[in-house]
Amino acid sequence: MASKISLHDLPSRHLPAPVPIAVLTPESHAAMPLCVLLLGAGGTRENLADLQPIFDEWWSEGLEPAVLAVPSPGMDYYLEDAAGSLRWDSFLAENLIPSVHASSRTNGATFVVGISGGGYGALKLAFARPDLFTAVAAMQPMLEPGLHASHSGTRNRLHHAAGGPPQLIGPARDAALWEANNPANRAHANAQAIRRAELAIYIDAAGRDFLNAHDGAEFLHRTLWDLDLAHEYHLVRDADHGGPTLRPRMRRMFAWLSALLRPPVLDAAVEQTATAWLESGMKGKPPQGATTTDAFVTFLRAQFAPLRKKAAESDPAVTRRYGVL
Repeated sequence: MASKISLHDLPSRHLPAPVPIAVLTPESHAAMPLCVLLLGAGGTRENLADLQPIFDEWWSEGLEPAVLAVPSPGMDYYLEDAAGSLRWDSFLAENLIPSVHASSRTNGATFVVGISGGGYGALKLAFARPDLFTAVAAMQPMLEPGLHASHSGTRNRLHHAAGGPPQLIGPARDAALWEANNPANRAHANAQAIRRAELAIYIDAAGRDFLNAHDGAEFLHRTLWDLDLAHEYHLVRDADHGGPTLRPRMRRMFAWLSALLRPPVLDAAVEQTATAWLESGMKGKPPQGATTTDAFVTFLRAQFAPLRKKAAESDPAVTRRYGVL
């Protein structure tokens, strides 16, 4: 599938200068979702030209196409500082997203996806404004483990050497500002809103991350677990912060997004056959595929419903999606 790139400079009252933007639009007559792709520190809109043939290939292979928008963040770390001049959450939500929706053939659905520092930016934006997004996906997000700035030491501050806003990155950072931007804190603050919005969440971490970013991803995974927030989490064995695993991991992330747009279609004939077998009291040998049907899972869930209800009388955690570990 062919695509084209357009370049823009988007001004905003939320940032000190217009932001360079690149928009990749597949050749398609159908309306598509918008995918805001946030790159890591030092990434620019020019990187989208390098990614264009990869997305063209993936879309030709059957992944659902999307309008991709990539801003150049500089070294801002997508900081949202209400008292300062850097308000990236506000820019993305109030300027970039409405602008691309208005100028492109989109269907209203919006994804926010990020890599490294962009993963941090994507997660904190989606957790702060879950009603804006269908899904958030982050690959090797640059996260520190903990709810307070003091919880992370040298091991989890290696990325500070690359630079960033001094109020966020460095020895003199503002602890309250860091906590206000931290995705795990935002998940705590907005858990009910995230759950109500049914925000789909995907997190990928590299098992040998030379920046130790996997510590923060694991901490966020456990935070979401404790908050009973549904998510998909991949700790990729022996993967690093970049390198040869980057492309297949990135494809897996976009395949996950594609599956949200095109959920599997149940085989009506198989479901009907399974239902008839269940209604017969499961007499005889189960029809082929019966035990993997939606009807069979629904049947099993119903069988366990009284047991779950009784158990919940002594342990309310029974009714949670995830147990309290």
